[in-house]
Amino acid sequence: MSQLLCTRWGTLLKGHPNWQGKLPTAADCYRYVLQNPATDLALTAPKSRQQLEANLTVLHTPLLSAQEVASWQEYGDLIYGTGQDAFDTQWI
Repeated sequence: MSQLLCTRWGTLLKGHPNWQGKLPTAADCYRYVLQNPATDLALTAPKSRQQLEANLTVLHTPLLSAQEVASWQEYGDLIYGTGQDAFDTQWI
């Protein structure tokens, strides 16, 4: 079973100094993760009923376009860094 940290403990929602595009919402992150056929489980940790309802909208949202996938992948690469160490987000 594949499990992913969809928002990377919220860091994907905070932005990056080198990112000029729109910031993802938690729902955007869940849509991205659920797009991958290897994903069996996507965890969510809403703080309110409103956040829970927003997160659940992804179950009724169309799949991301190839352009959206590429854009979110580019953004994720900025957040995740090179992956050369355990937590490669020194810019935070």
